Amino acid sequence: MKLLHIYSLIGFVVVGCTFTRPIPETSSIIDASLLNKVDTILATTIVKYKATSGKVIIMETATGYIRAMVGLERKDTLSPFQPTTDFCTPYPTEQRQVATLLAALETGRVSLSDTVDVGEGIYISDSDTIKDHNWHRGGYGKITVEWAIAASSRIGEVLIRERAFDDNKSEYEAAIGQIGYGKPDSVKGLECIPSTNMATSKIAPIQLIAFYNAIANHGCMVQPQLYKDSVAIISPQIASKANIDSIRQALERTAAEGLGKRANTNKAKVAGKGGTIQIGNPDDLTYIMDFCGYFPADNPQYTILVVLKKQGLPASGHIHAAEVFRQIVDSMN
Repeated sequence: MKLLHIYSLIGFVVVGCTFTRPIPETSSIIDASLLNKVDTILATTIVKYKATSGKVIIMETATGYIRAMVGLERKDTLSPFQPTTDFCTPYPTEQRQVATLLAALETGRVSLSDTVDVGEGIYISDSDTIKDHNWHRGGYGKITVEWAIAASSRIGEVLIRERAFDDNKSEYEAAIGQIGYGKPDSVKGLECIPSTNMATSKIAPIQLIAFYNAIANHGCMVQPQLYKDSVAIISPQIASKANIDSIRQALERTAAEGLGKRANTNKAKVAGKGGTIQIGNPDDLTYIMDFCGYFPADNPQYTILVVLKKQGLPASGHIHAAEVFRQIVDSMN
């Protein structure tokens, strides 16, 4: 099975978005050991949970260098694995919740300590019925904005968006774009062109990890790199430092106390968030689960995205995808 390369870097110092020394010509090297570990972890998880596909991207936070990119898929639970290199096709995800909060924080109309009332977990917005994962247990009621993210409340995201942007969808979409959600437009070496679909909450895996990586990188968004090259900066600061710090606080709490606790490991402090989306018709329910985060949370070195797809329940990004994230972090420490 031919998989994409992993890179390691030596001999340079990074301060924020400024590189004080150039990347030397001899810095690129394939880390076959890490690649094999990720491949094994992903394959084992797919078999364990009877998933049909899985993808993992590991990015070096400061540089955007892709250290591992693994994709496996099969037609059904009995089919052999086939490699996939498609990391550009948009997929539905709940991860836009994080972008919504950051965009809302940037308006100054929302703060982490504000409260939102998600009621009993069922909410009508523009004729759409939105349900939180715990609606059958009575919902969360009044919660802080920070906990709305930690609890992955879909209703919380809608209320945060409405408070910051009212019903002005064009202002909201512009604000989302301004913080870099949906970037980059291309990645050298990929066999596809990344794209997003805001109307359906879809984003390409390579774009999602670039966004999370910018949060881990204190607001500096760097271009994902598949091959040795100079570091390219997409945006030196996607949002104010204070608001980036707030997002990092929310993601740390998500992993420490919220739904993301399955990503925790005693090897390193982590931050991140998962999500679960149901697709398909009632007779053939398919779930897409993901978890994106970084470690060590206080001084991020790597950002990791895990995406799994399976038919039927149980299915949870905060359980199944987070488990893969945790195992990868353990393998790297």
